[in-house]
Amino acid sequence: MTQAAAPQSPALVRFFGLLLARPLWPGLALALVTLLSVWQITTLRVAVDLSGLIGPQTDGAQALVRYEETFAPFRAEEVLLVRAPSFADDDALAALDDLVLELQFVDGVAQVISLAALPAPGRTGSWLNGPELAALPPADRLTLMRTQNPLAAQLMSADLTATVIAVGAERGRAGDGFSQRVLAAVQGIDGLSVELVGLLEVQRSIAEELIHDLVLLVPAAVVLCLIVSMILFRSVRAVAVIALPPIAGLVWFMGFLGWSGTPIDPVMGSLPVVLIVLAFSDAIHVYHAAIHALDTPGDRRAALALALGQTAPAAALTSLTTVIAFASLALPDSPSLNAMAWTGGVGMALCLVSVLLMTPVLMWALGVPRAGGRVPRLFDAVVPPAQAVSRHTRLVPVAAALILAGVWALQSQSTLGFRYADYLPRGAAVTQALGEMEAAGLGSDRMLVIVQDDPADPLARVEAAAGALWGPEGAAWVASDAGQGMLARMASRDGTAHALPVQLPIAARDVRADEALALLADRLEAAGVGPETQVIGPGYALLTEGPKIVQSLRMGLYTTILAITLLVALVHRSMRLALVALVVNLIPILGVEAWLVLLGREVTIMNMIALTVAFGIAVDDTLHFLNRYKLAQGNTEARVRQAVAQAGPPMAATTAILLAGLVVTLFSALPGLSIYGGLIALAVALALAADLFLLPGLIRRSVK
Repeated sequence: MTQAAAPQSPALVRFFGLLLARPLWPGLALALVTLLSVWQITTLRVAVDLSGLIGPQTDGAQALVRYEETFAPFRAEEVLLVRAPSFADDDALAALDDLVLELQFVDGVAQVISLAALPAPGRTGSWLNGPELAALPPADRLTLMRTQNPLAAQLMSADLTATVIAVGAERGRAGDGFSQRVLAAVQGIDGLSVELVGLLEVQRSIAEELIHDLVLLVPAAVVLCLIVSMILFRSVRAVAVIALPPIAGLVWFMGFLGWSGTPIDPVMGSLPVVLIVLAFSDAIHVYHAAIHALDTPGDRRAALALALGQTAPAAALTSLTTVIAFASLALPDSPSLNAMAWTGGVGMALCLVSVLLMTPVLMWALGVPRAGGRVPRLFDAVVPPAQAVSRHTRLVPVAAALILAGVWALQSQSTLGFRYADYLPRGAAVTQALGEMEAAGLGSDRMLVIVQDDPADPLARVEAAAGALWGPEGAAWVASDAGQGMLARMASRDGTAHALPVQLPIAARDVRADEALALLADRLEAAGVGPETQVIGPGYALLTEGPKIVQSLRMGLYTTILAITLLVALVHRSMRLALVALVVNLIPILGVEAWLVLLGREVTIMNMIALTVAFGIAVDDTLHFLNRYKLAQGNTEARVRQAVAQAGPPMAATTAILLAGLVVTLFSALPGLSIYGGLIALAVALALAADLFLLPGLIRRSVK
């Protein structure tokens, strides 16, 4: 059956014709918007708050609220890792005393939790410096404290070379200024090495790396896209037409963030690179269509307007699919993800508008493309094999079914998890310090175990929980006079519960962060107090709510797949084409998740965000192919051949652009961002293979 080319929107063609005929004033307006955006970028902020991953209504967040109502408000703490060759030395121990004393006089300090703050048995003064231990050598003094007081064992390493000090700020006084005052107070104390660790320092390190990525990696992505474009088109003017609209779109987006006061956080840190490479992709498709439009003699302006009118719907549709993917991030109760949902949509819209409005203006200003020009031949080699494979209309569906079944089977073995290490900058001082803390047995994060007292025997559950947390010595300590005195400080306001501190190793690289937490839960259950205890803390909230967020994101991915499938069916008025597109685009997404299974990695928050965004991106080549199929003439076989010939090379070219831009994320020191970019790059490469070698044959088989 022979079909004519699909009709075009006369309004779009007229609009682009008008832009090409009178581009001066629109061009000046676009330049003004760009300059204003550059000005607004100077107000752009980077803000890192890992607790922003957790919504206020989640169980973990609500547990913290209940703690503050029952016990006391949480204080923002600066945590110090203090090291010496050995604290079993009079000079080193004296230096530690000096350090603690200096910290107590820092402006804004509310409390200092240290070995020196532990009270002596039977009285309120310091045990470390009291008369009970004065006659003992430092090594015996510290060893005795670690043996008899489980809190001391959490503050001083077994080899007596490292200790932890927590400095709590007065309400409203925490921040960079406070941390600088703390560091200034401990500088110059001989024989001690002092480093900031803990959540606040982790967040500062992440912010520093984000700024580094914005300053270096985003320009590097632009440069790589420019290089690939130059290799493809071998024309400075052509590259200018292709590159300036995406760059302007990114500038508009960054300026919008500055103007709206929206800070960039770790989740949003990947957006600039993703936006620039997607905008480059749209620009190349538009430029390819313009070159093809000038193949036949006629008025240049009319031909370019027709090409723009033909390509704009596909470009808008590909942007819309990515917006849909971003929108699904609004489903979890997570402020950070919710912010990425709407900012990602705004960014895609601004980049699309920039490409569609600025491209015709630049075509007029630079006089390219010209009649008689040739499309880049670099990727023409993909056409013959794609055409050859498409003729095997029986083999291609079988191959597609087998591949889909294989990756689906592997994907079904995936597990959900959360890795705290994904957010720790590689090579950063705080990352190394946390690793050394864990190696020394000091853990890397302090949590609290809330024990609900038994009215009939108030300390029975506390003793059992202490034994599970700290061993038999911990249970004995609770029953001692010293333990009784400390427990009074750990009691709730109404005296019905106690909060026992515990240090857990959650920052180890390549280890699931919830392993230590699971072991803790097992010990509490074995002690018979599992139902009467609850672990709380910002770190605990991340570990427990993380998998729930991943599950919610998975539901968002399914919603994205369904919405995009229905959108394709609506646009092309064919459920068969929509189902074919669904099969082709499920393969790269399931393939990426199958790859994670083969690597033995669970699906984390950043991984699932990457899969969701990757689906919105992977479908782009499919939509451009279907657009060319829709515009082609003849029967199904002829239209598929034309679509492969016209869409294949730019699909390969845009994939090269995407890979070139995304590869820079692999050099980010933030593991989550590098994994994010790498997974999207893998999905894009798999999507190109599926669109070239499966989609044409499936269309020929299913559409008559």
